[in-house]
Amino acid sequence: MTGEGMSGLSLQIAEGVATVLFDRRSARNAMLFDTWCLLPDLIAAADNDPAVRVIVLRGAGGHFGAGNDIAEFGRLRGDAEGARNYGWAMARAMKAVETADKPVIAAIEGSCYGASVALALAADIRLATSEARFAITPAKLGAVYLRSDHHRLVAAVGPGQARRMIFTAWPLDAAEAAAIGLVDMVVGGADIEQDLGGMAGAIARGSPYTLSHSKRMLRMAGSGETPAETDETIGWFVDAMMGADFAEGVAAFLAKRAPQFKAG
Repeated sequence: MTGEGMSGLSLQIAEGVATVLFDRRSARNAMLFDTWCLLPDLIAAADNDPAVRVIVLRGAGGHFGAGNDIAEFGRLRGDAEGARNYGWAMARAMKAVETADKPVIAAIEGSCYGASVALALAADIRLATSEARFAITPAKLGAVYLRSDHHRLVAAVGPGQARRMIFTAWPLDAAEAAAIGLVDMVVGGADIEQDLGGMAGAIARGSPYTLSHSKRMLRMAGSGETPAETDETIGWFVDAMMGADFAEGVAAFLAKRAPQFKAG
């Protein structure tokens, strides 16, 4: 099953494992609006297939994802309605991953930045190669993570580390990401196929009833359910997209210069 349009998404199923592949290699698998829109359909297709026991998210070409594709922001986020549609598309895609009945593994290689970190956080298990690099970068652009993204980040790494990652946008290597709980397992780059296959295979051999019901209870444990987005919280996302900081952040990114944000 292959995604339509420019999304670069495809779904492959083999031996009980459904792989959702992001393949926009020229852009390090940066996410498009079409990608977010199609992702819930592919997750649902995998979740509803009785042959599937586990879902894997991964990027082609050695990178998990470079976040959202800034090149299309002007076209799709140029007005408040476009920004609102983009925010809701992201929220629905993350929620589809998080609430799938079947366990979801994010297999992370290379770059995992911005919205791609948020996507990985929606998965149940994050497996990364030792060469993987992570950064949460909205502060460099004048953008903002969705409230649900903040919730998942704090649930994974705690409030202090979440603040450090969001406020500084500093990159982390895989070892540090594992130390703070951003990823659950680090493997050598040459070993990812074997280790990913071993993990997916072990899950696939488990009881479907146990897996689905345990996943629901685990999601409710500790930090509780991820809060649903509302018109107000999506409005914060929209306000950021319409703001002067975001315009400057995008211009600076495209010009490969440091942004010059004005004092609030």
